[in-house]
Amino acid sequence: MTGRNKKIAEYLANYLESKKAEVTLQEMVDADAFEILNYDALIVDTYTYHDGEVPDEAQDFYDDLKDIDLEKTKFAVLGSSSKEHLHFGRAVDYFTMMLNSSNGEQVADSVKINQDPDEDDFKRVRTLGDYVLKSLNK
Repeated sequence: MTGRNKKIAEYLANYLESKKAEVTLQEMVDADAFEILNYDALIVDTYTYHDGEVPDEAQDFYDDLKDIDLEKTKFAVLGSSSKEHLHFGRAVDYFTMMLNSSNGEQVADSVKINQDPDEDDFKRVRTLGDYVLKSLNK
């Protein structure tokens, strides 16, 4: 995880915890995709390098999603990239498509952040978090 995405993930985790949600924060390189079903929701925070691909350290997690039926597990995806790159935020799109094709239930629009997050970006991150929380309180 890049420093930029770590900042985003920690901000979102703190925000969700302030709303009394129980949060497990884990880097994808250490995560087991098959454990997703043990949680009420999944929020993926990824970055996209200039080539527009899923980051190397997230590739195994991403590939394992092909073999999981998420059984309508609620999810949201966000991440950082640079608008200077041809494929801005494409890893966010790849994760969104993969989670949808694995029978997940997308509960918030994906959020793409250009470089370092500013206050407007953090507002969008909070909104994403609010949608996830709202989906769990049905």
